Amino acid sequence: MSDQRHVIMLGDSLTAAGRWGESFPTLKIRNLGINGDTCAGVWGRLDEVVRLNPALIFLQIGINDFLRGASIDEVVTGHLRIWDELQARLPQTRLLVISLFPYVEAALPYLPHNLDIMIINGLLQEKASVRGLPFIDLFPGLADEDRQLRLNYTTDGLHLTDEAYKVWAGGISPFLEAGQ
Repeated sequence: MSDQRHVIMLGDSLTAAGRWGESFPTLKIRNLGINGDTCAGVWGRLDEVVRLNPALIFLQIGINDFLRGASIDEVVTGHLRIWDELQARLPQTRLLVISLFPYVEAALPYLPHNLDIMIINGLLQEKASVRGLPFIDLFPGLADEDRQLRLNYTTDGLHLTDEAYKVWAGGISPFLEAGQ
């Protein structure tokens, strides 16, 4: 990527725990992941993002909304609000949407099933396509045959291991290399 403006990783604890500088040492990456963040939390931090005027933003958010009882529609609506604001305020910045990830249902029995995450991802992919935004679906690469987060990819049923972060980095790498 030739543009020396920042690449921003925007999201919650899943984003925050990523060692993005190690994965992409030649890029100027800002990790704006915050533990426990939600779509509303990201919305409230958009002024900071806009001030940075990044070249690329990778957005991965929504699981904490689900943890707090948000519906499928509320998660999707939260995304759309963020997307629209970023596109309006940063028209030269490329926004890339990353899917929600699977989790181990037995570890978080109070959450809806991963099937609901898949429905959200399908809706996000559809909405992203309409808006001309790339949608990076990492769910299949992180899930086992039962649509659960692979056990070797998690520390607690939700949070990711270094191996899972390699899958994530591999999924976004083509977009960084192409400078899209």
